[in-house]
Amino acid sequence: MAETVLYEKTGNVVTITLNRPDALNSINRQLRGELAEAITEFDGDDSAFVAIITGAGRAFCAGRDLKERTNDNAEGIQATASQSMSSDRPYMWPQTWKPLIAAVNGYALAGGWSIAQMCDLRVASEDAQLGISETKWSLLPPFGTILPKMISLPSVLELVFTAAPITAQRAYEIGFVNRVVPAEKLMEEALALANQIAENAPLAVQAFKELAYRGQNMSTQDISALTYHMYDQLLTTEDSKEGPKAFAEKRKPQWKGR
Repeated sequence: MAETVLYEKTGNVVTITLNRPDALNSINRQLRGELAEAITEFDGDDSAFVAIITGAGRAFCAGRDLKERTNDNAEGIQATASQSMSSDRPYMWPQTWKPLIAAVNGYALAGGWSIAQMCDLRVASEDAQLGISETKWSLLPPFGTILPKMISLPSVLELVFTAAPITAQRAYEIGFVNRVVPAEKLMEEALALANQIAENAPLAVQAFKELAYRGQNMSTQDISALTYHMYDQLLTTEDSKEGPKAFAEKRKPQWKGR
């Protein structure tokens, strides 16, 4: 069986490629499982600092494979929410505190938007089309419930109510996409961004990501207490001693991720 997700590591940067180009990289059971495995592998590799997720061919990901869903319905296999989300998160993908970059090429619809949303930064090609199309097929976008923490509520409601795709430029204007670049420059820009992040101390980057996301649901007092605790932990690591030492010695730090 052909791999539906490709995993490649260059230095500290991992590239994860959705690989069902003939089906616009739509999410079937195999791709769902292999993408979860890829994220888990990345998260567990102490020498991998940043990952890029992109799609093979002319799409990032066109969403759930509704042909597979149709076949399941015909066979009497009842669809469940667990096929689209976990019991405690609006995503079906594993959690990682390492930074993820979506390199969005072509269509990023429904579950494809979800994968891009799961990432921390999004670089999109000028010809990309992004949308939340579930309501068109009487389905629900569970990831949309936390999207108002990222972009305005009216923008979210328009995306869900109309189920119409928007351009990469419009996605940039509403604050969902970080950068829009020519299609031929997409991976070059994503890799440059990943390498820029990978130059920095990985534990500090991961700690701030965790604090930033957890802090969205905390009071100022609670997030301050968590920051105090995590900062104390970070200051005991080898990397937090290596950073000031490298500065004093006027050399590039050698991060160990511990």
